[in-house]
Amino acid sequence: MIQSEIFYLFSIISVGYILGNIKIRGFSLDITAMLIVALIAGHYGMVISDEFKFFGLAIFIYAVGLQSGPGFFETIKKDGVRLNLLAVLLVTSIFVTIYGIGIYMDMPKGTIEGIFTGSLTSVPALASALEVSNDSSISVIFGLVYPFCIVITVLFVRLLPVIFRVDLNKEIELYEKEQRQKYPDVFTNNYKVTNINFKNSCIDKQQIEDMTGAIIERIEYTNEEEDNRLHVNNIVRASGTSKELKKLEIILGEEIHDAIEFHDDMKVFRLLVACEDIVGKKIGQLTQLKTLRTVITKVRRSGIDITPDPSLTLRLGDKLYVVAPKEYGERITKIIGDDLLKYPAADFLPISLGIVFGILVGSIPFVIPGLGSIKLSFVGGILLTAILLGRKGRIGPIVWQLSPHSTSMMKTLGQLIFMATIGTNAGKYLVEAVSQNGFIPIYIALFGLIFSITMMTILCRVFLKMNFINILGFLSGAMVSTPTLTMINNTTKSEYSSISYAAVYPMSLVLMIILAQLGMKIF
Repeated sequence: MIQSEIFYLFSIISVGYILGNIKIRGFSLDITAMLIVALIAGHYGMVISDEFKFFGLAIFIYAVGLQSGPGFFETIKKDGVRLNLLAVLLVTSIFVTIYGIGIYMDMPKGTIEGIFTGSLTSVPALASALEVSNDSSISVIFGLVYPFCIVITVLFVRLLPVIFRVDLNKEIELYEKEQRQKYPDVFTNNYKVTNINFKNSCIDKQQIEDMTGAIIERIEYTNEEEDNRLHVNNIVRASGTSKELKKLEIILGEEIHDAIEFHDDMKVFRLLVACEDIVGKKIGQLTQLKTLRTVITKVRRSGIDITPDPSLTLRLGDKLYVVAPKEYGERITKIIGDDLLKYPAADFLPISLGIVFGILVGSIPFVIPGLGSIKLSFVGGILLTAILLGRKGRIGPIVWQLSPHSTSMMKTLGQLIFMATIGTNAGKYLVEAVSQNGFIPIYIALFGLIFSITMMTILCRVFLKMNFINILGFLSGAMVSTPTLTMINNTTKSEYSSISYAAVYPMSLVLMIILAQLGMKIF
């Protein structure tokens, strides 16, 4: 068993994990250490088959896609066009730089193509080039350049915050502040109905909510008729944005700043969404809560207060601020959940179904005039499917969202298996390839990468004033570099970069495939 691939795999993971956590003056190799250990192991014959690579890649990308899905389309609406144009510019810059140097040095077309596809560490781009020309030199040079570019890309992006003197903790704070600004704060105020129009006619509570957008939590009646209508001199407690509450004040009469004691049986509950039955459902669909006279006054998500619009889809871990009769407290808690540890640790049906759908989507060809048939590939299909399913939340009884610990486990396990496998396979022929072809292809590939990434970072940071968290995610997505994204998430201890990564990945992958074929056809 010592000679088995399972033994090799977990030995490499163990050694790489230990070395990656060693810090010297605050800097650590992190996931890059795993790659270096795997390269050395591959050179000495400890090779792990590609099936492990695809397994690790599948569960990692699927988890990233599910997690990015809810915020993906908001990013596309706001920055999608700009991010994808920048991704096109980066990939095109690498292409032009490498082909320009290669043509100037009078290199064979197959060698240049191998340098380009290897610099991007893109197997789909390599396969695309081989469809045009079955030149063996493409694969040889790809194999030579590939391991160096994986390691240097991860390391260089890791050093970018140091080079540009960026405090990532401050960037995360700014990122979170920007996200909060998208959603106005939700306040809770008391009002007295003094509008004389309420003397002649009583207006239903729901009508007031529809007109203002505010949520009326409680009503202190001055008469015996608790009919859910508003009367003169009633005291009202309501929640909403400052704009919504201003409308409410205009309609009702005046705001009361003194503390008010309500003489009803209502109580405020703060509950976490942790029940599989309501995850992925819209607030308006929660009929059980309505029958229990329950009012959701606010939704808190990732530190942001959100108005509980009936069309808002609930996500696992949302905190609901709920006003309801005390006697129904236990029933309401059971409906909402409130305990994330009781959420199913891993429902394997949505995981396996989602990955199967993703592989099928990635295998569907689409035709681009002049270039022929192109596929999204294994990774692109799974990522796109996971983003859509993560956004949807649930389809019928199937809940696509996973618990935080399940998502974290999938990502960690997937990335470790993937990194160990690609490293051993790249290290197997590394020394032999260097001895036969020299270091010139490696130098060209690394120059193309470092020059283009540096210029793009300057453009994004200095001229476009982008948050560095978004820059790092965009760079890893534009390079379709899963190891780089892994390093970024580990370094920043957040998943924010995954959103911009997912926003540009599909476009970048397709562009790489197109440029790989264009290089063989045009030059």
